[in-house]
Amino acid sequence: MDDPLLDLCPACGTGVRSFDRIVSLGRYDAGWGALVRALKFDREKAVARYLGERLAAAANGCGFADDTDLVTFVPMTRADRRARGFNQSKLLAAATARRLRRPLRRTLRKVRRTPPQGILGAAARRGNLRGAYRSVRYGNGRVLLVDDTCTTASTADACAEALRGAGYASVRVLTVARA
Repeated sequence: MDDPLLDLCPACGTGVRSFDRIVSLGRYDAGWGALVRALKFDREKAVARYLGERLAAAANGCGFADDTDLVTFVPMTRADRRARGFNQSKLLAAATARRLRRPLRRTLRKVRRTPPQGILGAAARRGNLRGAYRSVRYGNGRVLLVDDTCTTASTADACAEALRGAGYASVRVLTVARA
């Protein structure tokens, strides 16, 4: 059985996802989480450049780079972005796109505020983001979606569903850390 839409994560169970494949640099509790926290909460934006290099190397190593037409990121609501001062996923995606020599495009917008995924359990995370993202542009290319962390893949799935609905042929996901 070699179906790229099949999620065989033992913790998540088996389910069909809207993205083709997801790859993370490593486990959240193995040091990658400290880097994500430094970027996201300590506002150490220089960390994004380092992580962008690592994400681009991972994209090259797993074959994502050759099959990517554009790089995009998980959006935040305007209020959330204003509160943090920046979108960490956009910084990571920009650094990755630069290294891969692929265009960075804003393809999604978050249409409603949601509770932070980090405070929710797995079941609540899956429902929390349903319908929270919409495409802002239509296309038919192959997208590389960049985010900071993946716990249940609910964010990646919700974003990929919106991108697929807008006509994009494939969505691959690259994150720094996986819980």
